[in-house]
Amino acid sequence: MNLFFWMLLNLGVPIVGPIFTLALVAPTHGWRVAKALIAASVKDGQLFWCAIGLCAAAVYEAVTALERGSGVVPILAFAIAGLCIVAFSCSTIVMSALVNAHHDRAGTQAHNRRTPDVAGLLSPVAIGASIFATAVAAVLFAILHVRLI
Repeated sequence: MNLFFWMLLNLGVPIVGPIFTLALVAPTHGWRVAKALIAASVKDGQLFWCAIGLCAAAVYEAVTALERGSGVVPILAFAIAGLCIVAFSCSTIVMSALVNAHHDRAGTQAHNRRTPDVAGLLSPVAIGASIFATAVAAVLFAILHVRLI
């Protein structure tokens, strides 16, 4: 498989695929609804799940390369450790963001206030961090794959 198709299948489909399919709602429901759905899909750092999956796939590829005996063992060991740290960090951050969102929603419902729905507010920090972590995981996965070819 050439590098373009590998990147398309392993990076494009998990990262861009879900967002693109949500954009397909636009012809029937309008761009405002599509943008709201896309924003809701990455709100509170849900894109971290994609980064965790990319890290898992990269670790699998590195372990497979170690079993085959190809590549430099210390580099692969550091890659595995680094990817595990990124995946663990992502899981910790997404758990924290989701617990905070749930706590804020429960607090608003308990106090029965007429304030904007906390679940509808986007956390720019969580969105930015999830995009950054996903980009880092994707770049590390691509570098690892190119290095192992």
